[in-house]
Amino acid sequence: MDHYDGLNPGIFFDAAATAQLVVTPDLRIVAANKRYCALLGRQPRDLIGYKVFEAFPANPDDPESSAEAALTASIEAVVATGKEQQMPLRQHDVREADGRYATRYWRVLNSPIFADDAQPDKVTHIIHTAEDVTRNTLGERADAARQRAAMRGAELSYFELDPVSGRLIRSPQLDALFGFDPNDTNDTNDAVEPFLERFHADDRIEARAEIERVARTIGADLHLNSRIILPDGTMRWVIGRGESVRDPDTQTVRIVGIVLDVTAIRENEARLSEALAARDLMIAEVNHRVKNSLQMVTSILNLEGTATVDPAARASLRAATARVNAVAAIHASLYEDEDVNSVWIDRYLKRLTTHLRLSLSSDARGLQITYDAESIRLDTDRAVSLSLAVNELVTNSFKHAYGPEDDGTVTITLRRADKNMILLEVADDGTGPGADRASSDAKSSGLGQRLIAGMAASLDGTIEQDQTNGWRTRILFPE
Repeated sequence: MDHYDGLNPGIFFDAAATAQLVVTPDLRIVAANKRYCALLGRQPRDLIGYKVFEAFPANPDDPESSAEAALTASIEAVVATGKEQQMPLRQHDVREADGRYATRYWRVLNSPIFADDAQPDKVTHIIHTAEDVTRNTLGERADAARQRAAMRGAELSYFELDPVSGRLIRSPQLDALFGFDPNDTNDTNDAVEPFLERFHADDRIEARAEIERVARTIGADLHLNSRIILPDGTMRWVIGRGESVRDPDTQTVRIVGIVLDVTAIRENEARLSEALAARDLMIAEVNHRVKNSLQMVTSILNLEGTATVDPAARASLRAATARVNAVAAIHASLYEDEDVNSVWIDRYLKRLTTHLRLSLSSDARGLQITYDAESIRLDTDRAVSLSLAVNELVTNSFKHAYGPEDDGTVTITLRRADKNMILLEVADDGTGPGADRASSDAKSSGLGQRLIAGMAASLDGTIEQDQTNGWRTRILFPE
């Protein structure tokens, strides 16, 4: 440092932006600038001529105060080496005007002054620069205390990991979770490696890779879902959540986070999965039995129809058989599918179309049934309603739209419409003697039309019908 000419610090010293004292090697104050006096609430006359710890005595209620010894050692080092000395953060309370002591934390830099021209290498005075860091220090300590309290209260397994050195700072709960004695530091030696070795062999590589990934980018989120094996062979499921941050002092990367034991949740999920599987198996068996029962009913109806002489009664029994078969086919689909609560209606319509071709003898009559359906899944109740509606509409087309010698095509279409709606359309190109469906229904019981209306209502749908080059029925219902 340049030689300091004279003991009067002058205008530049007094106007310095930092709080400074000039002291002799025996800690006697010879100058104090305005910023220092304002910071400590003193006047120059209260300081100059006094030794530092005469002006600022130690707090008698703090028997562990060591500020005087630390400052003396620092000044002695400056005098001996001629180099400035940065002191570590230290507490030294300051007595206020009312006699009470206020807690204060300081960062201090002691710099040499060479003011003796006869001995240019001799340190004659020291500039004592003080920075009051009480607010930040107390704030950090309060945050740390809150964090510790939160961890204790929530029993969190908290950790801070230096991914470069492998040093692991953690709460006692983390040691306990991984099967280490929190009081035995020799087990882990503040290293992450013993913890990683407790990871299941199939999960360990993935855990290391995740740590490496997070360490590469500040602010990256840590996600660990792993198994750990305790010394007694017990397996525990854990999840780790955290993020990478930069240490404000060292500028190195740290990964901070928590580890939670989710074994109980995993076990509950497994039990629930088993219960659901058992439930689904039971429902599938019920659907299978319902399908078999309905097929038995259709067999009985077929036998009755064969034995019946009256053509009208035979037609009624055949229609009833078709309706029961439509419901039975739904339950057969439910039994065969993995989901016992719903069916892919497009796959079902393919099966229903095949059944209708056979039951209505479409090939013998020269009539075709085609279908075009999107992949849509419907719950059981709505699938039954839809199947009955299709059965009635196709049956009505065969019954009313074509004469005995007519050719034609009945088309089944199912697709999604706008605004989460589904459109079912059954159309025929029949122009036979019964093609006017309205007049035909007047001559019959109208059961088919009533069933169609009822099925549309159960779907919360609306019906539109028109007669243009055949008959077309549309049912629009919410998905």
